[in-house]
Amino acid sequence: MQYIILIISLIFSSVAIAQTPIFKVGDTLVPISLQDQFDNPLQVSAETKVLLFSRDMDGGEIIQAAFADTPEEQRPVHLAYVADISGMPSLIARFIAVPKMQDYPFLLGLDREGEMTAAIPAVKGQATIIKLTDLKIQSIEFAQDAKTLISQW
Repeated sequence: MQYIILIISLIFSSVAIAQTPIFKVGDTLVPISLQDQFDNPLQVSAETKVLLFSRDMDGGEIIQAAFADTPEEQRPVHLAYVADISGMPSLIARFIAVPKMQDYPFLLGLDREGEMTAAIPAVKGQATIIKLTDLKIQSIEFAQDAKTLISQW
């Protein structure tokens, strides 16, 4: 009986995930409002020109390396970095990961539930770079290393 309940749960959760539309070039994002690693508001708004996104640790490490390799004045103006940390156990996030993120020399919007960023495309182990004009998606690229990310932002 427990196995039947588990299988039914997996079917319904995969159907719900499959129904989430993924953004594509030409789509318009709705403004995204998240908390950063210091619990301050971070907005992806009409002023945002470049949205960096990571859904896993490898993608996040690529973005961190790109920030480390690029002085702030050489980064794109109106850049926002958002990460989906919903897959991380909440205790690990609260007591280990987020305090470590507070040492980063950049702000990072945290999607703790995964709902706000569910439609943002991602490739496992890569960073997503979305170029925007008034929240309209101009391009979506993926970077598997910091050098590639820097060349695309």
